[in-house]
Amino acid sequence: MIIQQERIHNIHTHLKHVPYGSKITFAITGLDRFGELLQAIGFPDGFSVGESVLPAGRFGPITRFNAEGKELVHRDKPKETAYRMGVWRWKEWRGRYHTEAMSKIVEIPYKRYPRTFVPPPSVELQIVLSPNQQPIIVGPIIAYSEENAPLMVHTVNLFLEVFGECHVFTQSLEELIVVPIRRLNWKILPPGERTWEQLRSEIKSIIEREPDGNRQVIQHRFTTVNGYKPEFVAIGRAGFQGYVVFGFPKRNLYILECTKINNATYVFGTDWETLSQMTKAEILSDNLQTDRIIHRTSWYRQIKALLNRADGTQKTLPGFKN
Repeated sequence: MIIQQERIHNIHTHLKHVPYGSKITFAITGLDRFGELLQAIGFPDGFSVGESVLPAGRFGPITRFNAEGKELVHRDKPKETAYRMGVWRWKEWRGRYHTEAMSKIVEIPYKRYPRTFVPPPSVELQIVLSPNQQPIIVGPIIAYSEENAPLMVHTVNLFLEVFGECHVFTQSLEELIVVPIRRLNWKILPPGERTWEQLRSEIKSIIEREPDGNRQVIQHRFTTVNGYKPEFVAIGRAGFQGYVVFGFPKRNLYILECTKINNATYVFGTDWETLSQMTKAEILSDNLQTDRIIHRTSWYRQIKALLNRADGTQKTLPGFKN
């Protein structure tokens, strides 16, 4: 069965003859048709069976929601005070005819309607072999039920937005040849200490995707964490673009930072091999983090305390401001 339309709203109309409880997966066949598109999704040139990736959120609202989640704005409720980080610039007098340009990161309060964050579904696409030994791309295997209907609709629409079509597999799923998943969501930089200038060259492209007014705030956060000399840095790919992990394996500490300036920093105490194989939904859940540090001016003090405590020192970074 093939679905070919812009978007679906009701999965039941496409599965009229499928009994509840049946296991279903959605797929794309004939991968030779999608060479450059597969690379845009996040697969490498010359893909292989077992590779899995969270699709980049660049194809439209479905892939964007799948990778980043969304906010529900409650316009029926009174506005609340929220805060965003920004740069305050001013000039200080340094004597006759002389001034010096100054700046610092500040909190800027503003009013907005309350919002509820809806986490991303984080449906990943994996390459497997079909029963006739051909590589195909599949989503997760889902049991057909009323409870799972929203996830099924989302998964179908994800395929439709990216590929323009979606195959429905309801039989012979046990014949799909699945090898251990190799997630491709992170690019690990060679180990070793990096100055900010060296790291900036690696993450320049993701910072430049953000508005001009946000870049100094983002750079300051990255500079702060990098100043504690992480043992490695991993940069998010595809649907993880905008995320950077600073790894401190000797301290059993991994800091997940994001280019979104009004988000949060996630702290993990698990090993990198496990963390790198987690889906985005698992990473952003509250179950696995040891800490979550909101992007406010107190962030600098909390990060300093966290890393000093893990290191057993009380160092102060050059130029660090609480």
